Amino acid sequence: MTDQTVCLLCSDRELPAALFDTRRHQTWGGVDRGTMVLLQHNITPIFAVGDFDSISESEREWLQTQLDINPVPAEKADTDLALAVRTAVEQGYRHIQIFGATGGRLDHFMGAMQLLQHPDFETVRIQLIDRQNEIEYLTEGQHVLQNDPTYRYVSFMQGTDEVVLSLKGFKYALCEQQLNRGETLTVSNEFDAEQGEVIIHQGGVYFMRSRDM
Repeated sequence: MTDQTVCLLCSDRELPAALFDTRRHQTWGGVDRGTMVLLQHNITPIFAVGDFDSISESEREWLQTQLDINPVPAEKADTDLALAVRTAVEQGYRHIQIFGATGGRLDHFMGAMQLLQHPDFETVRIQLIDRQNEIEYLTEGQHVLQNDPTYRYVSFMQGTDEVVLSLKGFKYALCEQQLNRGETLTVSNEFDAEQGEVIIHQGGVYFMRSRDM
């Protein structure tokens, strides 16, 4: 596989501007209602996953005229998004960008955040992206991050009980700083160079890029 990146669409909520124009020729997978949204924008997903309980009966009938879908049971151990991520990984994708997973139910959003830490996906880069934010999970080790000027702010949110973090190339640098639950020390930082170095000595963090609208 030459292109190991796949985009997953969950819904049409909080999408980046002109998403379907700028990413029309990328590889897409549909997650429940997101499958219908893709088809409405003349994008055919390589797979469609979900119980499709978020669409009406007439929408489901239309969807079945466009794709061969096999709805999973509504009562299941994983969310539709978790099943879609697993499908993408099984098909060999190592970079998964998820759209339409924010701006709705908070339990669904927190479930999506949990997926970023799933041990089965440790070797896969997974990002949650909406019109204001990008989120991914960083594990122990050194990470060199490029400054993207379209996002002014960066934050590092504690993902494990014990985190020790160093930051270089950021407005607020840190040296082997222990992070504690409930603190907001690492919220709303900014790049201070073309790239920043993040060293996670212990634990893991959610790395967030954000911008005001």
